[in-house]
Amino acid sequence: MPAMAGLVRRWSRESDYYYCFLVPVFSGYLLWKRREMMHFQPVRGAVWGIPLVLLAVAMRWASAYYYFALLDPLSLVPCLAGLALFLGGWKALAWSWPSTVFLVFMVPLPGFAAGLVSQPLQRIGTVAGTYMIQLVGIPTFARGNVIVLPQTELGVAEACSGLRMMMVFVTVCAAMALVMKGSVWLRLIVLFSAAPIAVVANIARITVTGILYQLVSSEIANMVFHDLAGLFMMPLAVGILLGEVELLNRLAVDPSEGPLPIQPGNSSRTSSRAPEGDRPRRRAGGARKTKGRTDQLPSPPQ
Repeated sequence: MPAMAGLVRRWSRESDYYYCFLVPVFSGYLLWKRREMMHFQPVRGAVWGIPLVLLAVAMRWASAYYYFALLDPLSLVPCLAGLALFLGGWKALAWSWPSTVFLVFMVPLPGFAAGLVSQPLQRIGTVAGTYMIQLVGIPTFARGNVIVLPQTELGVAEACSGLRMMMVFVTVCAAMALVMKGSVWLRLIVLFSAAPIAVVANIARITVTGILYQLVSSEIANMVFHDLAGLFMMPLAVGILLGEVELLNRLAVDPSEGPLPIQPGNSSRTSSRAPEGDRPRRRAGGARKTKGRTDQLPSPPQ
């Protein structure tokens, strides 16, 4: 397809989208991982797949008519979903929908959408980076998207907004949410925490760069900012994500497992009384029978 060929050329030409080469590979892995859902299962197609295929045709027509190039490769998602539903029925759609939906991440953001997201990210990175540098005792202030240090100025350009990091990390979190075990809400938390974690990683990058500019040298700061920071931001973000997942797993309790058992000895006071079912029952009237004779219990004091 010409649209796919254009996507591959853009992936090869722009370093921001190198990760897109792994998206189809991971989609294929998801199909293989969920293969038990279609193993030895009789398939029966459903006509509800035809509207999805028609939607894909309409998207391709709109892409050609309105010159919106990214809409053409995006039409592959409803097309594959419609074919799976039409040929294999609802079981095939349930088996293949994660792989099909994940293909959305192989399409780059349109220019206007990237601009709308990049500008707020620049501002957040500038303001938060300024506060973090001030916390270590370095006097600084923000002027627009420029952090003014005592000896130099650090500009948070559009390329330093963290948009590339966010796109990569959202893709990673979506992949992790699809393969991890856990409840639906836990997977949604992992997915929607991708953007905040990416912003935190970018703020850490800006903060470290400003400190190095002021306390070490501009050469080392430039090397860290443009070369090493890009390598360490992803491990930092993944580490934060793994810590978040571990915390959520410790806090989460499956309701189907029932209440947690109480260990004997956790309580400081233990009752020596027998259970209710093991206590001897007293007869009415305060009498107790023991070995063939009846002893009258003393009456309570008035």
